[in-house]
Amino acid sequence: MDKREFETVTNKVLVSGIVQGVGFRPLTFRLAEKYNIRGTVQNKGGMVEIIAQSSQSDFEAFIKELKNARWGGCEIVNLAVKDITESKPEQFTEFRIIGSTAGREISIIPPDLAVCDKCREEMYQKSDRRYLHPFISCMSCGPRYTIIDCIPYDRENTVMEDFVMCKECGREYKSPSDRRFHAQTISCHECGPRLIFRENRELKDEEAYARAAGIIKQGGIIAVKGIGGYHFVCSPFIEETVQNLRKLKGREEKPFAVMFGSVSEIEEYCHVTEKERILLESGARPIVLLYSDNQRLAFSTYKGSVYCGAFLPYTPLQIMLIKDCGPLIMTSGNISDQPIIREDAAMLSLKSPLLDGVLYNERRILRSVDDSVAKIVDKKPQLIRRSRGYVPYPVFLQDNGKNMKIFAAGGDLKAAFCLYQGGSAVVSQYFGDLEEAAVFDEYKASVGDLGGLLQMTPELAVCDMHPGYLSSKYAETLGLPLLYVQHHHAHIASVMAEHHLEGKVLGIAFDGTGYGTDGHVWGSEFMICEGGEFKRAAHLTYTPVLGGDPSMKDAKKTAACFLLNSGLDRFINDDRSGIIKSALDHGINTILTSSMGRLFDAAASMLEIADVNSYEGKCAVFLEKEALLAEKNHIRPRQMSFGITEKEGELLIEPGPVLETLGSEWSERKEEDEEALRRSLALGFHCAVAEAALKVCLMVREKKEINQIALSGGVFQNSVLTEHLIQLLRKSHFEVYYNMAVPPNDGSVSLGQAYIGLMKGR
Repeated sequence: MDKREFETVTNKVLVSGIVQGVGFRPLTFRLAEKYNIRGTVQNKGGMVEIIAQSSQSDFEAFIKELKNARWGGCEIVNLAVKDITESKPEQFTEFRIIGSTAGREISIIPPDLAVCDKCREEMYQKSDRRYLHPFISCMSCGPRYTIIDCIPYDRENTVMEDFVMCKECGREYKSPSDRRFHAQTISCHECGPRLIFRENRELKDEEAYARAAGIIKQGGIIAVKGIGGYHFVCSPFIEETVQNLRKLKGREEKPFAVMFGSVSEIEEYCHVTEKERILLESGARPIVLLYSDNQRLAFSTYKGSVYCGAFLPYTPLQIMLIKDCGPLIMTSGNISDQPIIREDAAMLSLKSPLLDGVLYNERRILRSVDDSVAKIVDKKPQLIRRSRGYVPYPVFLQDNGKNMKIFAAGGDLKAAFCLYQGGSAVVSQYFGDLEEAAVFDEYKASVGDLGGLLQMTPELAVCDMHPGYLSSKYAETLGLPLLYVQHHHAHIASVMAEHHLEGKVLGIAFDGTGYGTDGHVWGSEFMICEGGEFKRAAHLTYTPVLGGDPSMKDAKKTAACFLLNSGLDRFINDDRSGIIKSALDHGINTILTSSMGRLFDAAASMLEIADVNSYEGKCAVFLEKEALLAEKNHIRPRQMSFGITEKEGELLIEPGPVLETLGSEWSERKEEDEEALRRSLALGFHCAVAEAALKVCLMVREKKEINQIALSGGVFQNSVLTEHLIQLLRKSHFEVYYNMAVPPNDGSVSLGQAYIGLMKGR
């Protein structure tokens, strides 16, 4: 028997991960009492430090349960134990939670947490003192990232310092047996926050809530303050109301997300698989894109999409509103393309006859964080927009001992930056398009804010090589060593980073635009990547198109350019074809592109599905819709295929044969089978793209013996294409990887840049 088993030993335990803001110290306190541990626990910088004094056997039992504990949003990344008995430490008589200290350790900050089931139950117990309290929370739920001013996560370092705890809340906060022991967001009806409703006059508490709910039921639109900003809220059933919401936001076409009270309620409107159910009910509560053929909501809610962006309430106030008003459109409280509004004064000053009031409170929001969007692909969750519930949780990379601190600027569309240090890559929340001045200002302010929160000062900046990107110009102002990275290389590197891929990887990056190393617009890139380097292996043949962002929205013009380049003038359906041809012939405002996104636009226009991208990707989205409906209705895809040639060591994918099939089949259509033919051709186009990609992968594998495939880029938001390609690749025994923790769109670029910066070093 080891005599130390019963002797008193003292151990120092350092715990890193999501261990602040999730009740980890109270959990440690309870386990310490259970196992007769004396000592202390405290937040120390971004970590938790435990001094544990006990017998060795009690300590081992304590550590075992601590490692395996499942508590709220807690996640232990690393737990290090050091025996300090021989240093003759202080002798303890009890276990205590002591004051936090600053430190230089890497901080992992918890994301905002959805209201937990226990708080939800209390909220509807009439005997509970927090009955119908719209801000009920505990150690396991409530806002975190959006209210933290600095680390460590203590009440005085959050916006909750504005609210003095009442006597009863103070008692609960100090009581080890209470589930709100050291819950920094603890509040009640007495100590606030409290509801306020502003229209012509100001109402508070129950009156404020009753008036706001009444307006919604009457078909009005109100702004409601949430965790990361305001939402505009209204009924999704009243066509006139939804049209008024579109006028208020300046958002003509894009579908709105709808919040429902439960998954069973969502199932009345959408198809929900078991994987989708799990994603809907996950702690992050993202908007989940679900297939829906239900016609019960107002047409202007979906605007013809087959996907409903459905999500569940994640704040107590949302639960109350949904319970009283039924399903609600809960869309970002902003004017189209502007940042989500988080300041009360800004929302209250938004004067519009279409906005019937503002329901808010005086709890400050320190940083704007929009709702996250996700879907299930390949039976796994994939993020489309990474924000609330996920940010600022890091993606963990292999540091390789370089100890680098990196700022990666990302791109200009779907902008998100990344801060990397010590194996943790923290990708920021989604910002939007940096060409909007207010969005760019928010982006720049957030770089300093998140850097300060993480206690991190970068030593290297990485950015896109596009000379006109605002994100790159900002990186250039930082006075740091600067690394420029090709856009699609960053896309593929983001997959390599997520999955810790080593050796050679064949990456497939399909998107709309990205500045190429030859100065042309890339977008259908097959790249052999290893470490921080790449070699282009294949792409669509270059097509000359009329340049400029407004032109990229014009799918009919894009179709004419592709058809002219392939000698298929007879299929052009555009009165401007003569002008377009003349401009291309004379090189007027012309660019060369290998963009897969533009090819999808061309196909959508040729099949008379959509001619204008009134929002980003609309034409491709509706082309996918027709392909999906073909699958749902068991319509076989029309056979078509791309040509593949080789030139100067690169494989070139020729779209001409596919465009000819689309043009000839559609021009010979009969009215009675038009819908079925359109769907058959749309599905055939998707299949042809997937089959061409497979052929390229097979040809590259034969020469280079590469079996790892990485998929990234905005086109891979298309589930029909992605699912088809994954299946084809796996049947040919490829190992297939794709973005999951970050979106496949430009929201992943900054992670890839950080990875390349780490690989290349300084």
